[in-house]
Amino acid sequence: NSTTVCRGTPIYRFLCTLPPPKPKMYISKYREAIVLENKYKNEHRTMVPRTVKAPSHREMCPQRPEGEKPEHTFRKKPEHTGMKKVMAQPACVDTRKGDKQLLEKSGLVPFYLQKNDYRIVPGYLRRRKAEKEKAKQDNDAWLTKQQETVKPLAEQEKQNILQGLKRRFNELNFEYQSLPFTISPSQHKKYNYKMFLEEAMSQVEKDIALFEEHKYIYTSDAFHCFLKNNL
Repeated sequence: NSTTVCRGTPIYRFLCTLPPPKPKMYISKYREAIVLENKYKNEHRTMVPRTVKAPSHREMCPQRPEGEKPEHTFRKKPEHTGMKKVMAQPACVDTRKGDKQLLEKSGLVPFYLQKNDYRIVPGYLRRRKAEKEKAKQDNDAWLTKQQETVKPLAEQEKQNILQGLKRRFNELNFEYQSLPFTISPSQHKKYNYKMFLEEAMSQVEKDIALFEEHKYIYTSDAFHCFLKNNL
């Protein structure tokens, strides 16, 4: 199938025809104003600009004039910091694992011998000694004063009193053992008498222990008169 071309026909008729152009899109007349408004709104949404301009190299490293010495960029140490330098204290090692303690507190240094008040009695001990001596003097003075009114009990009189107390204790003990085995509280006379015997025996035992424990016993003149009348 061949196409026959007639003479005198233009060739552009046989070419492919181009598609028709698309119609222009609708553009609002407020487009520029809205774009400009949104531009400033987005930049200040976080209270600061979205991007911070980085300083240039010349701003960071300004050129110095000729003949000027360069400054050190590292931080200078202040002359006075207000802190005292801590010195290492001498220590002694106790074990092979490295356990150590301060040499001053280890007892290996004659610390107390080097004190200025070494071998000096402390003030509180001197005051205590003075108080004890004063109390002893007051006691001796009181005994001297009492010896004028009291007299020591003779050994014979002391033995007589001790024998009398033992005899009294035996009498009370015999009466106590003579009581019936059971005494009810309803029997007031017998119950009270039993309590009386117990208290009397306890007191006599204390008196016997007092005479046997102390070697010297001082009594007044009235007591000597009482002994003469009752012994």
